[in-house]
Order: sequence, then C-alpha cells, then structure tokens
Amino acid sequence: MTARKTMPVVMLLLVTAGFLLRIYRLDVSPLRGDEAFTVQNWMSLPLAESLSRIATIEPHPFLNYVLFRIWGLLAGTSEFSARYLPALVNVLGIAACYGLGRRLLNHRAGLLAALLWACHPYLIWHSQDARNYAIWSGVSVVALWLGLRAVQRNHWLDWALYLVGALLAANVFYFEWFNQTGFFLFVLVVYRKAPSRILRLLLVQAVVVLPSALSFVVLQGQLITTGGYGGTTGTGLNLPRLLTWFLPVLVWGETLPSLYMPVLGVGLLIVFVLAFIWLWRSEQRYLFIFFLLVGFFPLVLLSVSSLRFDIFAPRYVLSVVPVFVLLIAFLVDSLLCYPRFIGVILLGTGLVFTLHSVYNLYWGIDYAKAKNWPALTQYLETRVKPDDLIIQLSVDPAFGYYYDGAARDIGLPANPSQPVSEIHQELETDSRRYRSIWLVGQTFPDWPNYGVVERWLQDNLQLVRDTQLSGMRVQQYMRWAADEVVPAERAVFAGVAELVSAQVWLPPEPTGEITVWLYWRPDRTTETPYKVFVHLTGAINPATGTPLWSQDDRYPQNGRVSTTDWALAAIYRDVYVLPTATVLPGEYEVRVGFYNPVTGERARLANGEDSYRLQTITLP
Repeated sequence: MTARKTMPVVMLLLVTAGFLLRIYRLDVSPLRGDEAFTVQNWMSLPLAESLSRIATIEPHPFLNYVLFRIWGLLAGTSEFSARYLPALVNVLGIAACYGLGRRLLNHRAGLLAALLWACHPYLIWHSQDARNYAIWSGVSVVALWLGLRAVQRNHWLDWALYLVGALLAANVFYFEWFNQTGFFLFVLVVYRKAPSRILRLLLVQAVVVLPSALSFVVLQGQLITTGGYGGTTGTGLNLPRLLTWFLPVLVWGETLPSLYMPVLGVGLLIVFVLAFIWLWRSEQRYLFIFFLLVGFFPLVLLSVSSLRFDIFAPRYVLSVVPVFVLLIAFLVDSLLCYPRFIGVILLGTGLVFTLHSVYNLYWGIDYAKAKNWPALTQYLETRVKPDDLIIQLSVDPAFGYYYDGAARDIGLPANPSQPVSEIHQELETDSRRYRSIWLVGQTFPDWPNYGVVERWLQDNLQLVRDTQLSGMRVQQYMRWAADEVVPAERAVFAGVAELVSAQVWLPPEPTGEITVWLYWRPDRTTETPYKVFVHLTGAINPATGTPLWSQDDRYPQNGRVSTTDWALAAIYRDVYVLPTATVLPGEYEVRVGFYNPVTGERARLANGEDSYRLQTITLP
C-alpha cells in the first residue's frame, strides 16, 4: 500500500493511542490544589462571579472561564469530568503535528512528530490536569498549522480558519501572544518580498489580540499597576536551570529522576545544535528560521517577562512542544536516510526515556501528582466533632474539595503578611471557643509568620494526637483542663490516683501507633515521682520472651505534672502512644498502671493486681 493509503490508518492508530494514554487512570490520582481551585472557582461558580471575583486575581482570558463553566454544567465536577476536557482537546495536537510535519518536512517526519506528541509525558501529565495548559497547547498547535497553511496558500478561507484557531488559543491562555509574535517574525523574515501576506497576517493577528487584550485590561489590568500577581515559579533566565531542567521537561516531562535531567539537557542541546547545523548546511533556511523564531523566541519572551513576574516555568511555554518534536523528528528522519543506525539509536534512546517517564507518571510513587486528600479528609471526618476547629497551615483548595466533615476549617496564617499579634489573638479566641484544634500541613517556610501558629499551640495547649498521612502532619490540641470528661471511677491505684476515664483510639493512626488518653484524679501525693506505664500485652513475644509487645512509660503529662505535688481536686488528661509496627496480628490487652521508677514497685489495685486491663483489642 502507498503512503497516501496507509496514512489514515496510521493516524487513526496514533490518535487512538494518544487518547487512551490521556484517559488511562485519569481519575486515580486525587485532584491537586490548582485543579481543585479550577473545579471550585471556574466550573462551579456562576460565570459572572468567577469573572468578577476570580479572574481579577488569577490572570486567564475570559474564554477560559466560559469554557470550564460550560463544561462543568454539562459534564459535572468529578475528577474524571474535570480532567476529561483537557485530555480530549489535547488529542487535536496529534493530527496538527502531522499536518505541520508534512507541510514543513515530509510524510515520515510528520508521522514521527505525531508519535512524539501522542506519547509525550509532559503533555499527558497536563492532559490529566484540570487546568487550561493542555487545552491551550492543543489549540495552539492547530492554530500554528492553520497559520502556516494560510501563509503558504494565501486563500481567504485558510486565513479565516487561522483566525478562528488563533482566537481560541489566545483567549484560552494569554501567552499565546508569545507564539503569535514568533510566528509573525518568521513570516516577516521569510515572506519579506510578499507584503500582501504580511499585511493579511498583521490584520488577522490584530483581530486576535484585540479581544484577548481587552479581556486582560478589563479583568486583570489592575494587576500590572498594583503588582497583585507576582507568579508562583522561578524568576528570570537562568541558563544552567534552562539546560538542566527547563528544556528536558519540555521533551520528557517532570517524571524522571532528577539525576537524569542534566545529562538529558546536555544531550538535548547537542541534538538541537546538530539539527540547526544540518538545516543551515543543507540550505534549508526556511526551516532554520521557523524553528528558531517559532520554537525558541517564546522562551526569550518568557525570560524577559520573568524579570517582572515569577513565571519561569515550562508549562507557560507548553505550546512550543510541537516545534521541539518537529525539530527532533527532522533530525531523526534525516539520519534514517544516512547513516540509518544513528537515527534508529537516537529515536530509540528518546523513546526509552519517554516510556520511563510515562511509566513513572502512572505508577511512580515519588511522582504522585497530589497528596492523598481523600484519605486525609476521611481520617478527619471520622474523628472531628462539630465543636472542633481544623486549621490548615497552608491552605490547599484540594482539602476543601474533599472535606465534608462536621468541624469548621480555616487557613491560618491567612497570608504571609498577617501580623503575629493578630494570629495570637485569633488562636486565643479559638482555643476558648472550640473543644479542640486540629492542625494540618505546614506553613510555607518563606513566610515571615512561619511557625507562629505551631509555637503558640505548643506553648498554650496540650498535644493529644500527632500523626502523619500522605506526608502531611496532623495534630490535635486541647485545653489542659479536661472539661470534656464526665468522671466515673474505673480503677483505683492505692496511694496514687483514680482512673476516671480513658479512650483507646482505634484503628491505629496512619503511622501505626495506637493513641491512648487516660484521665487521672489524684488520690494523694507521693514522696517519689511515679511513672505511668501503658503496655500492649498478648501471647509470648518471641523477640522478648515475655507477653509485652509495645509500651509507653513516662511521667504524667510527659513530666508537666508530678505525683509529688499534683492538685488532688483536678482531673488530668494524659496521652500515651503505643507503636505497633512490629506487633503481629492477633488479640491483645491494653494495660495501665503506676510504678516507682527508683524501686520498680508498682501501685496496686483493690484486687491486688498491679495493672488495670483497660481494653481488649484485635489488630488485623
């Protein structure tokens, strides 16, 4: 069969493969913070509210908000629905890459470019991300193909189609202006003797820029004068970072070991230099100028913009990926002609790293897109009460997307400039208002008020729970006065104290420990400070030859109070932790008691036993 007859079949396979790669495990990972922000503020809010309130602080064109709002109404706001839109639109780039490659190079190079787009790890990652980057890159490459065709053919219908494509791209993401600028410079240089084509392009781009610029002026114009949006990534052009991270990410994504990136960056630089030398020596100046201006000039514009805003990140020039894959396809195609084995090695090496990156994207634990928010929020929902308060030290919209518990949640510090005195006052009020305060996450280290909340709680309240889940620390604090308990005598340790209440928290914490709360009412003071022991006992432990499997021995309230002088009328809440990492499945007893650490003598119960069986538990 001829190439013309097989091309539709091959393209159908590539488009299908690219689509499947983009929807495979689409909703396995929880939403990350920016995705949750999209769902809550782009897809769920009425359009008028998102444009008046959200668009003023998050600079995206109006069409972006319209598109996501309509999609939210039609498809819903689940993880799969929110991510399906960018996945679907990004598939358009596969066909557009083939069209560009065939128009600029040849049929085989076009297929190679389409293949590289279909399995591109960075594009797949963003296609599975409920943001507008994958949508923009998919529409942008279509607009580039239509623009090149319009310039070459110079038919009014082609110009009209290019106008539609460029309008869509520029009104989904503002940095499409960079691409349009690079494309205009390319046409200006190559078609300098065809002023009618340059004029038509200028008119089309003026129409494209007008609504996009108007959107920016109306929605986000104040950000330029007030400096209200500073960006969230790197600043300025950093050449070492450009070579060792930025460029490799645009080809292989961020799901490769960091040790690979400098080597891949140098290798990629060599490939690009060889490709440009080949183009120049073969007198293909048309392609040389195209790749240089359309592919690399947007990087220059981004670098210049980064001098004012912190936006030096690969996703902001995601639309240059088709030019990169075309440049790689050109070199591979040229080497497949002579010498063939070098082209095969180059393509095979690139695909090996691509497959490695794609594998890590789907299954690499170290490259997980987001924290396990569903597990964290479920943990809290089963433990918090309506009169509790949850404080997020670094507010993440993903928490709000998944959390549906009874307790109120807030962010504190509210911002990096919130005064310490204001934070202290809020904590003072909340500590009196709520039964307990739960602390989640960690304040950003570069915030001036970093650590203020944690230190105040440590100094003023009792830490009654401390664990970690999905890399996030979770703590619970309560007032020292144990006013939540109704005393009921459970056990009396002669000459020391009564155990009036207790709580064994099961199942164990995510880190494997069993948290135990004991409530003591002192019977009398002792001459020597007594210690409390909490033991987990069961069948004979082969490691120790005793029934003891886990223990936590310490002075009451970890030394804050002493049995030699504690207040006899008070009730003390005491917290203990039993590690279970080495405990085998089975039935166990939680036993508590007092002992003299000097003599080892234990306080006795009325029945003569030296420990009290608090609870029998089964560990699976």
